[in-house]
Amino acid sequence: MFKDRPRLFRNRDVLSPLYVPERLQGRDEQIEELSLYLSYLLDGSTPPHLLIVGPPGSGKTVCVKHVLRELKEHVDIPVSYTIADGTSYQLMTSLAINLEFEIPLKGLGFSDVWNVFKERTQDGTIIVLDEMDKMFKKDGSKLLYYLSRQEKICVIGISNKLTVMDMVNDLRVLSSFRPRKISFSPYDAFQLEAILKCRSEEAFFPGVLDDGVVPLCAALAARRNGDARYALDLLSFSADVCIRDRRENVTEADVMVAKDEVEIEFIRRSIERLSESQKILLYSIFTAEYNSPTEVYKHYNKIAKDLGVTPLTQRRLSDLLKELELLGLVEIERKGRGRGRGVGWALFPPSTIDREFIMKALMRSIGR
Repeated sequence: MFKDRPRLFRNRDVLSPLYVPERLQGRDEQIEELSLYLSYLLDGSTPPHLLIVGPPGSGKTVCVKHVLRELKEHVDIPVSYTIADGTSYQLMTSLAINLEFEIPLKGLGFSDVWNVFKERTQDGTIIVLDEMDKMFKKDGSKLLYYLSRQEKICVIGISNKLTVMDMVNDLRVLSSFRPRKISFSPYDAFQLEAILKCRSEEAFFPGVLDDGVVPLCAALAARRNGDARYALDLLSFSADVCIRDRRENVTEADVMVAKDEVEIEFIRRSIERLSESQKILLYSIFTAEYNSPTEVYKHYNKIAKDLGVTPLTQRRLSDLLKELELLGLVEIERKGRGRGRGVGWALFPPSTIDREFIMKALMRSIGR
């Protein structure tokens, strides 16, 4: 059953978004900036808090893990990484367990766990809060307040939202957590091709991929807002298609077959990551009679009222539109109105993503 099968992969795990390679492509500037801040540890000092922002698939998490792995070669400092999706108590417990602190799973409150954590991290600790915007939907500001006021702790927050700190309403947190921001832009086609070429050399046996496969995967991912995860998924699934057909060489035709299936998963994940306001706004753009921001704004507030959601301010609408544009889920056409009259906007669904796929995912997600 298992002997008679095509052997294409040398190590399929290399194509996983969770894999941290020895070499990273297209992120030299961000790696250098991150390394310089963390290098204060080599002098016995505590680095400043850091905030890593950029769209999904732009290499934020893999760069942080890559630099921290290299840092461990030079200085012995504990690192605790967690996906910041939970209450302050849940995240505090997760961070403590990651550092191998002995924490009873029941019977303790936040203050009890914090006292243990505070005592055990007096010599210095790096805390990585990935997807940190999720913690602010609950009571995560409390945890960030405690962490940012503790000596010798460096907090590294990672978020897809450029305006993640706007979610914090506690002035004490905004006063104590003043991070240095490092921004990640989407990858371009050349950077994606370099990433895929490097990964494919480790992932596949020689001669498995036709010459056009990697450039095609890179070009298609570049149209998806430069999402490296999409590129890796596409290359991996293209090989799966080839194996499913019991062939030995991955072709461009395999990529196109894989594209449709990867596309559906990509859209589903993209919609799931959005906030409720972003989902309603995207739905409003798709269903508004006209494509001006004013019309979309009116349409949004009408839908929000029907769903019992708080209406948007004009400023918040502008912020959300820019985030959706950065994620590649909306296209904004900016045209000058003439000298001294400013710039007019027109909003469109993305031309590179199937409208029907997005509408189905949106309607299922917001219950319409």
